[in-house]
Amino acid sequence: MIWVGFVTLISLFTVGCFAFPGLPKWESSRDFSRPQSTDTVQYGKASWYGDKEHGNKSASGEVFNRYAYTAAHKELPFGTVVRVTSLENGRQVKVKINDRGPYISGRVIDLSYAAAKSIGLLRSGVAEVRIEVLSTPSKRSESFFVSLYTVQAGSFRSRGAARELQKRLSRVTEEEVRVESFDFEGNTYHRVRVGRFRKRKDAETLRVVLRKRGYPSKIYVE
Repeated sequence: MIWVGFVTLISLFTVGCFAFPGLPKWESSRDFSRPQSTDTVQYGKASWYGDKEHGNKSASGEVFNRYAYTAAHKELPFGTVVRVTSLENGRQVKVKINDRGPYISGRVIDLSYAAAKSIGLLRSGVAEVRIEVLSTPSKRSESFFVSLYTVQAGSFRSRGAARELQKRLSRVTEEEVRVESFDFEGNTYHRVRVGRFRKRKDAETLRVVLRKRGYPSKIYVE
């Protein structure tokens, strides 16, 4: 009787953990870095962008068009197609990832103007959404769309300060050291980034070296 009761208890625990429908398989965007199937799901906040970026090149190299159905994501490979569902009104839109962002904490995806309009996001600006990966780049085109890791050693309002750090870092590493400028909420920032790596562990090795030399560094996905 004790054994039967124990087995019953374990069965109930198993059902309780795995049988509830609709729960996300994971919530961390880190797990989104290289989706292996088309049933990966992410929940989080979506926002929209594109007024200032319209006509400029996105992180993938494509010219950004606010009227195209595209989006920015921190880690999904360029060319990935996702379905975004507003949890507030149930409206859906399919978009292609061709840019990086959002750069505001707590947000997981930035939609183009057209995509945001189609799910009623323009007025509120931010909404809770469900993101489903529908397709990822084929192996044939993966060399173009592959996500690359880089190490950021600093971000400055002053371009001169960024250039100075660039010079110092060039003396301690053989990797490419570059200054990347971007506009955010009316301000221009200059990021100092080092190297581009296909494997995160290689970026991690460089980050450790830079930190030992006194440069607080973080890893980003391009």
